[in-house]
Amino acid sequence: MAEPQITLGPDFFAKADKERAEVQAAIQADLKAQLAQSVAAPGGGAYAADGPALPMQGALPMPPGFVGAVAQFLYQSALLPVPEIAITAALGFMAGICGKVWVIPKSGLNLYIVLVARSGIGKEALHSGISDLINAVLPLSPVAGNFVDFTEYASGPALIKALSQNQCFVNVSGEIGRRFLAMSSTKDSSMQTLRTQLTNLYMKSAPNSIAGGISYSSQENNVESIRGVAFSQIGETTPGTFYESLTPTMMEDGFMSRFLVIEYTGDRPEKNAAQIERPPQNLIIYLAGLMNHADKALAAGDNQMVAFSADAKELLERFDKRCADGVRASDDEAKRQVWNRAYLKALRVAALLAVGDNYCNPVVTEEQAQWAISLVEYGNGTFLRRIDSGEVGEGTDGGREQKVLDLCREFLTMPVDKLPIYLKHGKAMQDANIVPRKYLQQRTQRLTMFERHKLGHTAALDMTIKTSIANGNLMEVKHDKLVENFSFHGRAFRVLGLK
Repeated sequence: MAEPQITLGPDFFAKADKERAEVQAAIQADLKAQLAQSVAAPGGGAYAADGPALPMQGALPMPPGFVGAVAQFLYQSALLPVPEIAITAALGFMAGICGKVWVIPKSGLNLYIVLVARSGIGKEALHSGISDLINAVLPLSPVAGNFVDFTEYASGPALIKALSQNQCFVNVSGEIGRRFLAMSSTKDSSMQTLRTQLTNLYMKSAPNSIAGGISYSSQENNVESIRGVAFSQIGETTPGTFYESLTPTMMEDGFMSRFLVIEYTGDRPEKNAAQIERPPQNLIIYLAGLMNHADKALAAGDNQMVAFSADAKELLERFDKRCADGVRASDDEAKRQVWNRAYLKALRVAALLAVGDNYCNPVVTEEQAQWAISLVEYGNGTFLRRIDSGEVGEGTDGGREQKVLDLCREFLTMPVDKLPIYLKHGKAMQDANIVPRKYLQQRTQRLTMFERHKLGHTAALDMTIKTSIANGNLMEVKHDKLVENFSFHGRAFRVLGLK
């Protein structure tokens, strides 16, 4: 028998919109009031420690609306506040809650995000901040813990089993770069199955998508296929571990094109003298309402389509064309894959922002679309620069040559007091555009593109220098001239051109 249809009139949505707007305004006012309180009150406020909050120190602005309020809390609660960390956590957290219930055409709203930053800058806030949100909301929403998972899955079957019990959550992974490194090895069959499932699950969040089950010789261990699962993943890692773990296959088979890479390139921030200890009460109330709404919809198997305003749709369609041009602009599969799913990522991020602002009737605005596009372009730009510099995976011949030339520029512009002590006339060599091979040897010996070369580091460097000479960028200086003019007995090269 067909289920009865419930029709909600315009008065219901008007009332819901008004209530959401009032709560949203209260959240923003609460955040501002607590900031002012932490500055003015010598004993600290209800949510803040003594001292003023630090200004933004990252390259990314906070998201607009409710998701921005979540990110702002995560930023203000961190001991070492970094916007990129707060943004990654906020987006992943929202994807874990909203990924299955709210949809765009042929896709849910799940996200894969990798936060890349040097050690010692506070990446642990990615984990602790989300835990603080869950613990704060639990009294009002007992299901809050269902949307976040901190398990380190050891294989694809283990992940599929977890999804058979919970079809919408975000997995928060520590040092995800090491897991990428394990997945890059063909010797680890368990991690290979995990990589395969991660690749497949990214596109399985649409209502009619089917995620594969598992069959064992013992039937009681079998796992049935699952319909429309929204698995999201966020993780943090250091640049060296992450970029060096990526193999050409991982770049070319679409695995990496599923990940949004957010890199923080700054240094360790100053400690936050105005840490917020718990989220604002209005934020907790609104978040609990969102979670309870999502839980009921999941139980009923309901989905809601996110709408796009005319301005947002036009903006995103223009971005789609730029993404297509980015794919066509190169024959390098790694670069093509960077743009391959960029449009889809922007759609999902923009839709999450819209759901955050009005989960009963979400409509993407132009502001939300623009922020989502800017985030994806920022991530793509960072990743493409890493590819061009040869820092991704084992590198290319062109990448190695560019790196050597970059190191030549580094040497020629180095302050005199920083020149290597083994050079008796380092400044004179700089003035003559001459770079010692020893300097290039030392600066490349720990770079993956040279270290992992099949012929070894030294051979890779020699071949790169030879290529650069053939291309007219370097010229070897005769040994007797080096001894006579600079008292230098090693090999050295005059820089003729820098790319």
